[in-house]
Amino acid sequence: MKQTLLLLFLIALLMPPQIAKAESGECRQRVNTEIGRELRLYRNVLFGKPRAENAPVGEVRYDTEGWAWIKTDAESLPWRNSVADQQGLEWSDTVMDEQDEHAESLPLVGIFETKRMTTSELIPYLLQSIRALECRAMSYCNIARASESFDKDDGAQDIGSVQLLGCIEFTDLESFPECHLGGETPLLLDQADGRGYCNEMVTQTIQRERELLKLVVEYDAGFRSLLQFAGNFDIFLKEMRWPLANTVRQAVELIGKLERIPCFVSSCDSSPAIKDE
Repeated sequence: MKQTLLLLFLIALLMPPQIAKAESGECRQRVNTEIGRELRLYRNVLFGKPRAENAPVGEVRYDTEGWAWIKTDAESLPWRNSVADQQGLEWSDTVMDEQDEHAESLPLVGIFETKRMTTSELIPYLLQSIRALECRAMSYCNIARASESFDKDDGAQDIGSVQLLGCIEFTDLESFPECHLGGETPLLLDQADGRGYCNEMVTQTIQRERELLKLVVEYDAGFRSLLQFAGNFDIFLKEMRWPLANTVRQAVELIGKLERIPCFVSSCDSSPAIKDE
């Protein structure tokens, strides 16, 4: 019995201390949530976001808690929660606008919805938008990195400001409690996992959005060029309608008057004579 207790005691000494700590998966999820919100805002800046009542059926929107809502064809409560355990929740258009994650900017007119401008005139605004997305996304990686030094049992802590190279300064920032890794033992593996994941995800996301933006710009340029050509051609037809019609009408009248002109050439008498019946 004593040998058994001694063996268990030695095993307990060899085992690492079990402490409650923030899992790297929770930190990843928090980073995904924040960057996903910024990505949706970026696309709303590009393509616009109408009020809930004008949204098409099947559109998905997110509330301030990060829950996804999909619009159905119901009349009174068209918005339904898409979370598996909360699919019974339904919202009206008014409630959806109030609880929308971008409620303060609704309705939002997108850059590509701008009229009477060529695509080349929109390029500066598009570049500014994709750069803003990159700055804001990378700032979340810095926030997650700054959160690692706080104790795991603490709530959100004030971390001051973050400024990246070529970006404006982000102030009044708070840490992510899910990324608090401070404790009695260093959690180097979780730190490396969180930092590597965030930087790599942001890099791949920005690269993908740049390629998509190139594709959209090419499509928009062709579409606007076609509209411009169609508009100019329509103006041309309107301007040429009456002059062309008047010219044809005058030509018809002129042909009708040609029979009054006497013929003084020999070919006029070469036609067969009209027989009297």
